[in-house]
Amino acid sequence: MIAGTDAISEPVESTGEIPLSRFGHTMALVGPDKAVLFGGATGDAGKYSMSGDAYVFCMTTHCWSKLAPQGIAPSPRAAHAVATIEEQQMILYGGATGGTVDAMSQ
Repeated sequence: MIAGTDAISEPVESTGEIPLSRFGHTMALVGPDKAVLFGGATGDAGKYSMSGDAYVFCMTTHCWSKLAPQGIAPSPRAAHAVATIEEQQMILYGGATGGTVDAMSQ
């Protein structure tokens, strides 16, 4: 429950282009009912790949859509920060970049 409300957190069935499970990603509210997920790493702590993909989640329809960037897209990264600048705009800063990492071979 959220303090001061009667809201209860429950799993939501979603549809559309559902992103892979990941860690080190960010999510930012970019409108009254939309949030953007960016980057992170897919896989597990032993072997993972950095992701540079972005998805939008509509909280009204519970539908995911993969975004197709226009112009120069940010490089794949995890452990970064994002902030909403104004509706439908966000800024991304920092993070760890790289390719596939296999911790067992290091």
